[in-house]
Amino acid sequence: MDAVPAVWQVAPGADREKLEDLVGRLAEQLEIDTPKVGSDSVLLPADYPRVARALDEVEPGWRDESVLIPPEA
Repeated sequence: MDAVPAVWQVAPGADREKLEDLVGRLAEQLEIDTPKVGSDSVLLPADYPRVARALDEVEPGWRDESVLIPPEA
């Protein structure tokens, strides 16, 4: 990730195994190194539309699953 990343929040109570799997698949889709998942956040590219499209590809319905919370504008 060359640009300044965006901080995505880990949803409270999110399943850690599912989260790490999702982030791994997302990184593959975005063709980036797998980011480290912190206790309450993960750094992803700041290009929200690109990340959201990739999430739609790897995890349709991600917005309803309470795993990752996008950064606020």
